[in-house]
Amino acid sequence: MNKFELKTGYPKGYLPEGVNYSNYTMLVAIANYSDNGACVGTATSLLDEDIDIARKRGILATTGGFMSAVATGEFKTAWNRADGANRHALTIGLSNNEIEL
Repeated sequence: MNKFELKTGYPKGYLPEGVNYSNYTMLVAIANYSDNGACVGTATSLLDEDIDIARKRGILATTGGFMSAVATGEFKTAWNRADGANRHALTIGLSNNEIEL
């Protein structure tokens, strides 16, 4: 599996409106560390530089509660909605100082 490199920022138009840097860091943690394939797929699609912003908006509009919280909400909401695999991924991201709160 390819690991996403956490960047200190990203260009405008890379992620849909409402996704801030904190959300970006959680998406990277889910893509890199989760064992939940559906969530990894969603995070990977949102982070993929080859997918255009319109498609990313569509993905975000149809995503479930946990991934919606990761992509546009707060860490606390994402944590409360996470299953075991995703909590583990968030924990790794936190312990590696990769998630901005």
